[in-house]
Amino acid sequence: MVDEVKAVLGTGKTIKIGNVDWIIVDDGVLPVVPSAFVEARHYDGLVYLSLAQTVIDEGNPPEVRVCTRMRMGLSFAQMMHAQLGRLISDALKPVDQSKAN
Repeated sequence: MVDEVKAVLGTGKTIKIGNVDWIIVDDGVLPVVPSAFVEARHYDGLVYLSLAQTVIDEGNPPEVRVCTRMRMGLSFAQMMHAQLGRLISDALKPVDQSKAN
């Protein structure tokens, strides 16, 4: 994992926030596919959002495994809302068949 982090730092990948270029550091967090909300609330200007994966394994009781617990300010929650809205809108657009190969 340490080699992976060094490789990412070595690529010089950055993201611009305002007028500053920030170095992107990937600590090797595994991707997950959440399928349930286990916490969704707001309090004192923060949004609390916890996501989980549902697991059904024959012979065992079904589980809901927490995969992430996010805490974010309302301004970031609004940015996330807008970004998700754009992604979902794009994904739901019909495919333009005239541009197919």
